[in-house]
Amino acid sequence: MEAVLKRPDGSELFYIVDDFTDPWRPAQTVLLVHGLAESTEAWRAWVPHFAGQFRVVRLDLRGFGRSTPMPEDFEWSIDVLVDDLVALIRHLGVERVHLVGAKSGGSMTLKLAADHPALVQTLTGVTPPVVGPEGANEWRRIIPQIGMHEWARMTMQGRLGSKVSQAEMNWWVETIQSKTPVSTMMGYLKWVPSMDIRTDVARITCPTLIINTTGSSMRAIDSYKEWQPRIRNSRLVTIEGDAWHAAGAYPDACAQATLEFIGAHA
Repeated sequence: MEAVLKRPDGSELFYIVDDFTDPWRPAQTVLLVHGLAESTEAWRAWVPHFAGQFRVVRLDLRGFGRSTPMPEDFEWSIDVLVDDLVALIRHLGVERVHLVGAKSGGSMTLKLAADHPALVQTLTGVTPPVVGPEGANEWRRIIPQIGMHEWARMTMQGRLGSKVSQAEMNWWVETIQSKTPVSTMMGYLKWVPSMDIRTDVARITCPTLIINTTGSSMRAIDSYKEWQPRIRNSRLVTIEGDAWHAAGAYPDACAQATLEFIGAHA
């Protein structure tokens, strides 16, 4: 099912519900939140793992995918993004969700779990940063010159790692990341370096799984060990690989680890 949630500022959030559970049994909801310059399609490989057991909801964050593009001067903040997620959860009519976020989508889910604990049953963050990326200002400088397609192409190897096929890289570039409006990217990249939720994570109380990789060029293993232990009921799982977008590069391994974790706390 495809649908749209309209927000008070007029923005429309596009979302998809994949539900192949037994209709005569109650199903818990998993909400998947994508990262920078992505869309619902980023979770494509995850859906078959979940949709027979859970009601799976994927959304396009404001500005991305099929949601309303944001103007370059839009006042981005993590609170605005979290408010959108909270509104969607309430719109879905569920008390709590199993929340899964990748990259900066993981940052949003960490913040949501800290601020709205009653809405989150379990939390999984796949390579989530707790501080904004240093490279955002450089990306903001070059994107107007080279465009989204070339930016996606030149950054894709680090995102998906050294073992990904050319065909897979092309799919991510052509289908997902190059589709992001430049105005959205420019405004988002202006805000995101200031993001800092290091103190917020200590307020998370739900069972939490953090997934990282062994050889990421952007986020080293030790960087997670600085803040993950502050989440009282949490564990860290490290996947072998050099991608900094583990949810996209290693979807089966990440999805299975998430399923096992949810199963232990559902």
